[in-house]
Amino acid sequence: MEEADRQLLRRSRMRLVSELQVVPLWDALLSRELFTPDMIEDIQRAGSGSRRDQARQLIIDLETRGSQALPLFISCLEDTGQDALASFLRTSRHSAKQSKPTPGNPTPVVIRPETPRPVDTGSGGFSDVWQRDHGFEVASTSPEDRASGSSSEPDATPFQQGSGTVDQPDAVSSLPTPSDIFVSYSTFPGFVSWRDTKSGSWYVETLDRVFEQWAHSEDLQSLMLRVANAVSVKGIYKQMPGCFNFLRKKLFFKTQ
Repeated sequence: MEEADRQLLRRSRMRLVSELQVVPLWDALLSRELFTPDMIEDIQRAGSGSRRDQARQLIIDLETRGSQALPLFISCLEDTGQDALASFLRTSRHSAKQSKPTPGNPTPVVIRPETPRPVDTGSGGFSDVWQRDHGFEVASTSPEDRASGSSSEPDATPFQQGSGTVDQPDAVSSLPTPSDIFVSYSTFPGFVSWRDTKSGSWYVETLDRVFEQWAHSEDLQSLMLRVANAVSVKGIYKQMPGCFNFLRKKLFFKTQ
């Protein structure tokens, strides 16, 4: 399955699990050879066997059924009268694929953030289990945290192993292991990044020029703002670099 289709299914999971009527789908899924009879039986036995558990497992397993799995699934929804869900998925899929690069000399490169890899649970395929960072605990040095009567509570559900039946994302109650990181993208994820056929990437070329001129006196975030501004106003084709970070201090380069 294409990554865009996989991400669409995951974004839509809560609605699909809530509304999907699975019983009419079995024959349609078999007739279009999306699943085998044994696979259908495994889906029907998922969790407690409730409609929601079956719908959830069906959406998870659909990701493993090839590049045409989503359009075939949409056709199955239409065959079984579930037109609202079919229209929702078809429209969302069309919108995700609609943005196309403008022709010209610069060569577009689509940049996407890296997505987590599924864990093979030994059941013959990939399940809805992800490798999660449980973080680490850090002793507090804040006087306010040690004040008498102070207490804290999370604003999201803490991570619990085996929460595959929960459609709401959970959270981790500690600092992430990759703290103090800075990530920069040459363009907004999902949009094109231009590369001149002679001089190379707009982003890399600008990054090199800005660092050469300003790295001796400015911190990393200030440098990246200069890069973003310079690239965004370059040429008739448009590109917007961006970044995010989990830094606690300004980062300077030792240039001498």
